[in-house]
Amino acid sequence: MHRQSGMELRRADWRQGWVLVFAGFLPVMAIIALAPTLPTLIAHFKDVPYARLMVPLLLTVPSACIALLAPVAGVITDYFGRRNLMLGAMFLYGAGGIVPFIIDHFWAVVAGRILIGIAEAGILTVANTLLADYYDGETRRRWLMIQGLAGSVLGSVLLGAAGYLAAIGWQWPFAVYAIAFPVFVGAYFFLYEPAPRSAAETPQAAKSGVPDGGPFPLATMLAVCGVTLLISTVYFVQPIHFSLLLKEMGVSNPRSIGLISAVPSLGVPLGSILFKLSGRIGSPNQLVLVMLCYAAGLGGIGMSTTPEQAMAFAFVQQIGSGIAVPGLIAWAQNQLGFEHRGRGMGMWASAFFAAQFVSPAVVAAVIAMTGGLHGAFTAFAGLAAACAVAALLRRQLQGPKKIGLVA
Repeated sequence: MHRQSGMELRRADWRQGWVLVFAGFLPVMAIIALAPTLPTLIAHFKDVPYARLMVPLLLTVPSACIALLAPVAGVITDYFGRRNLMLGAMFLYGAGGIVPFIIDHFWAVVAGRILIGIAEAGILTVANTLLADYYDGETRRRWLMIQGLAGSVLGSVLLGAAGYLAAIGWQWPFAVYAIAFPVFVGAYFFLYEPAPRSAAETPQAAKSGVPDGGPFPLATMLAVCGVTLLISTVYFVQPIHFSLLLKEMGVSNPRSIGLISAVPSLGVPLGSILFKLSGRIGSPNQLVLVMLCYAAGLGGIGMSTTPEQAMAFAFVQQIGSGIAVPGLIAWAQNQLGFEHRGRGMGMWASAFFAAQFVSPAVVAAVIAMTGGLHGAFTAFAGLAAACAVAALLRRQLQGPKKIGLVA
């Protein structure tokens, strides 16, 4: 196993934090940068067989690669180190991203998207691992909050920029992937290979009871990944299906749908701030808060009779989403000692992105059972409420450490 025992013990500062924030945004950017350009891509590749089926897969191929390869990236980073894998993945991300900007061929675009997905598996796994390696306790939660806030702002900017670039030409949105190269430069100069710190040197690790060394906590991480898959499946219900619900409610203008869909996203940065402010209650209790937000938000959407009502309840749901991602990451990080952190965070990334594929199929099945999107939203609200109640009862009757899960 890779050892850092001979390395100088360094302390991370704001430079490492911001590099990891921008690195963590790269996997999100892979989807956001192309989402507004999908009609343009379909028009350009209209001669490709089954274009309306094949072209949209360009958006989701990277996520599939993360779901499949993140655990492999975790094993690599635990055995061979964090920094080199991060640097290689960032360079591969930039190279794969700009391939379509240079080569006008559908399968070249597919190859570039696969390269991005492979790179994302490494970037996401190592970024979350290094965040836990570099920072403890309150400092770690602060950087997770900043990651959520920055991701929301950067995502909004990128959506606007991608639409503008698509108007110039189909290949221009792919130019934004070159952002990976300056992030690579920052990573090269500021990221360092962390030395393992003992529980005495990491107060949060000592407090949570995560031991140094020992076997990989497989049962604990399977439980964390199961909860992540469940919450993330509900997480994707609103972003994927809200515009369809608005169309059912009579909103046919794409600009109106875009505006009504954009307003609730303001709840995400608010949720990120609430994640930081509610840190003392512990990650499991924060996840209960997420499910209560989902129960209120999705239930309200399902019972709404006007787009304005649906928009207001979607805002509540998005507050929960702002808490969900940093809350799940923090919870997973707190289960892992240094030697197992890469594998654990790789498993977590796989579970989260697997939900992106599971969620639409689950929603389709629920729609078939309930007779429509309104019923489906209400059903998922009931599921969220039931999960929140079950979690509260479990913590009351058993305590959080009975099954090896710590805050």
